Amino acid sequence: MVLALLVLGLCLQDPPAAPPSAEPAGARHRVGAEDVLRITVYGHPDLNQDVVVEPDGTFDFPLIGRVDAGERTRRELEDDIAARLARGFVRDPQVRVVIQVHRSKTVFVMGELSRPGTYPLPDGRTVVEILSRAGPLLPTAGGEVLVLRLRDGAAGPADAANAEVIRIDLEKLQSGVLAQNPLLQPDDTVLVPRASRVFVSGEVRVPGAYNAPSGGMTVRQAISLAGGFAKGAARDTARILRPIEGRMTELKAKPDDAVAPGDTVVVEKKKGIF
Repeated sequence: MVLALLVLGLCLQDPPAAPPSAEPAGARHRVGAEDVLRITVYGHPDLNQDVVVEPDGTFDFPLIGRVDAGERTRRELEDDIAARLARGFVRDPQVRVVIQVHRSKTVFVMGELSRPGTYPLPDGRTVVEILSRAGPLLPTAGGEVLVLRLRDGAAGPADAANAEVIRIDLEKLQSGVLAQNPLLQPDDTVLVPRASRVFVSGEVRVPGAYNAPSGGMTVRQAISLAGGFAKGAARDTARILRPIEGRMTELKAKPDDAVAPGDTVVVEKKKGIF
C-alpha cells in the first residue's frame, strides 16, 4: 500500500547577529528532563556549554548558577540567560540555545512500518509527519492508523484500559482531509495495524492471501483481487471456509455475498471439467 505523505517544515527567522540554527523545528518545543542543550554565548567561548537538563528541570551555567529550564522554549531560555549574564558579567550578551537531543517529549510508533520506534515529538508533530519518518508503510499495513492517547492522570504505556483511541482513515488522509491529520501529544502511541486478510484458492488466476479493505468485500471482489476466474471455473457459486469458535465452517456463497476477515474463498471447477 503506497501512501503519498507531504511533510510541512517550519522555517524559523533568526536575528542577524546569530547564525542559523541546525535545530529541527525546535523553537516551540518546551524543554524537559534529559534534553541535551547546546548553549553558545557569542564572543565568549569559555561560556559555551553542552548541558543535560536534570530531572527537576534545571541545570548549572557559569557565572549565573542554577537555571530553571523546565517547560520553557529555547527562546525563553536565551532571554533568561542573556538577562542574567547582563547583570555585571557580560556586556550585551548574545545567547543561542539549541536543543541537541530531545528526550523529554516523545511518541511511540508501532506496527506495519519500516522503522517503528520512539521518536522525538518535535520531529513529528502530526500523524503525517511521524508516518513520513517511520515509514514507508509495509504491504501488510491496513487501511487505518490508531493513535492511543493516555487519559488525564493515567500512566503509560498506553493501552485499551488507560487510553482513548483516535482512528485515522488512511484513504481520507491521503486525500488531504485535515481532520485525519491531528496534532500528536507527548507519550502518544501511533499504531499501524496489520491488514485483515482473506484467502482465495481454487480456480482463480493468482491464488493467495489479500488485504481486506476496512469497508469489507464481497466474494466477487475477493476473486477480482486474485486475478479473476481461471478457465473452467464455476462462476455462479463458491465455498467460504470460515473459522467460527476455533472450528472451520463451510458455507455456500454467491458472488455478492460478504466475505469476512480470515475467510477462505474457494472457487470450484465446472462440473464435467477435469
